Amino acid sequence: MSRVRAARALEMLILLQRHGRMTARELARTLEVTERTVLRDVEALSEAGVPIYTTRGSGGGIALLDGFRTHLTGFTAEEATALFLIGQPQLAHRLGLGVATRNARHKLLGALSPALARQVEQLGTWFVHDPDPWTGHRVPHGELRRLARGVQQHRRVEISLAGRPTVAVEPLGLVLKAGSWWLVVTGRDGPAEALCVDDLLGLRLTRHRFTPPADFDLARFWAGRATPRPDG
Repeated sequence: MSRVRAARALEMLILLQRHGRMTARELARTLEVTERTVLRDVEALSEAGVPIYTTRGSGGGIALLDGFRTHLTGFTAEEATALFLIGQPQLAHRLGLGVATRNARHKLLGALSPALARQVEQLGTWFVHDPDPWTGHRVPHGELRRLARGVQQHRRVEISLAGRPTVAVEPLGLVLKAGSWWLVVTGRDGPAEALCVDDLLGLRLTRHRFTPPADFDLARFWAGRATPRPDG
């Protein structure tokens, strides 16, 4: 079984743990595949010894045998809800982590008790985080994802900003502040400096690796840089 198929099959198991029974159509819609693909995955899981079965007719669907479940213990409703504030699905999508975030959400919901999972899911009915300004996001998603890779892999990037010459920088972190994206890079006159990349025209992710400063802390740097604005 390929890595993609294995990941999809795992997500299917988590969904079935949560819902008890789902139709092939519901699974296909959630997993963003065809119903035929879902049925092939069910067959492969069954052949591998997973206690999964299908039933036909009204009320039928795909389900797991009772007992195929794990639970997380010790979470209060508030603690479990707080975990989902970390997910930030829109931001995860911007940074190329949408699928990973969705999978993590399914895994956590599948591990919680049904009653607690239902309570946690209510968060989406009364809270929405929209990270973009009213004018809409200005940095293309693809460029943000390349920037994120550069930060995570410690690779130098060449960026082109409107009205400025192309420059090579060593990216240390990304910050989203009040709808604007900032790239924190190794500084020339200090340990780090921040560049607003809202007017980013393009970038190239190079093969050149660098070593970030050992004592650099992104949160501490940004907290020291950000200054409150006076009211009005």
